[in-house]
Amino acid sequence: MSPRKTKAIPVHPVIISLGTLSIAFALVVPWLPWWKLLWPLALASFVFTSGALTFLAARHMQLLRHRRQHPVRWKRRHGDTRQVPRQPSQDYYLMVLGSGGHTKEMLMMMDDGFCDFEGFHRRYLVSGGDRMSLNHLEDYEADLGQLCDEEGRSAGSYDVRFVTRARRVHQPLLTTPFTALASLYDIIFNVLLSSPPQGEPAATELRYPRMIFSNGPATGFFVALAVHILKMIYVIPQDRCFFVYIESWARISTLSLTGKLFHHTGLADGFAVQHVEVASIYGVEDAGPMVFNSRRAADDAPSTGQTK
Repeated sequence: MSPRKTKAIPVHPVIISLGTLSIAFALVVPWLPWWKLLWPLALASFVFTSGALTFLAARHMQLLRHRRQHPVRWKRRHGDTRQVPRQPSQDYYLMVLGSGGHTKEMLMMMDDGFCDFEGFHRRYLVSGGDRMSLNHLEDYEADLGQLCDEEGRSAGSYDVRFVTRARRVHQPLLTTPFTALASLYDIIFNVLLSSPPQGEPAATELRYPRMIFSNGPATGFFVALAVHILKMIYVIPQDRCFFVYIESWARISTLSLTGKLFHHTGLADGFAVQHVEVASIYGVEDAGPMVFNSRRAADDAPSTGQTK
C-alpha cells in the first residue's frame, strides 16, 4: 500500500500561539501589583507549560510522520504480499466492535477459515449495554473453537472488555463530553493498559496489543486517540498498537463520519475502504470486499484483502 494521502492536524498554529502568549506574558504581567510576590511561581509554571506543549506538539508531528512513512500494508489473494505478518509464537490483537452491522462485518472479515492460533490472544472491546455484539462474538468464538478442534489445532484465547458508550443514541450534546471522557478512561485503563488474563500464553510476552482493528463505530476513534496520546508520552512503545481502520462495506460512495475523522487526523496506521469508487475519491487504499471471506463464500468470493 502506497502512503495514503492523509491531512495531518496542523501544528504550526499551536507553536505560533505559544509564542504570542509568551510575548503577552512578558509585556503585561510585570505591571500587575502582585507580580513581585508571585513572579517566580508564575514564571516556573509558564516555562513548564510552554515546554510541555512544545514537546507534545513535536511528538504529535513525529508520530504522524512515522505513520505516513510506515503504513500498515495489506495482503491480497492474487499474490500481493504487502503485509505486516502475524507473529508466529505469541500475538495479541484488539478488535473494536460496534452495535448492529459493524460487529457482524468485523466478525465476517475475521471468519476466513484460518484456525492455527497457538499462542494467539484476541481481545474484544464492547460498549456497555451492547448485548447484540456480545452474542455475535460468542457465537463466532464457539464456531471457531469447533472448526479448530476438527482440524486438531488451537483456537487461541480471547477475552471481552466493556467500556462506557461514548454517546448513546439521542443523548443530548450537553452531556456527551462527560460520557466521552468516561469512555476514554475505560479504554485507557481497562483495555489498553490491561494485559491479557494471567495464564494465557500472550500474557507472558505481550503487554499491549500489536494490532487494533476497527470498521466504523465511533468508539474506534476514541481508541485510536487514546493510543496516540499514550504513544505521545511514551507509555505505549511505537512498535505496538498499530491501528487499522477498515471502512464499512456499506459505505459505497463516501466515508462515514468516523472514516472522515481518521482520514483527516491521520491517527490510523492503516486505512482502507472496500469499494474502489470510495478509494479513488479520497486517495486511500482499496482492500476489496473483505466481508466476503473465504469460509462463508469459498466458491464465488471475489479477491479480498487479508489482515492476518
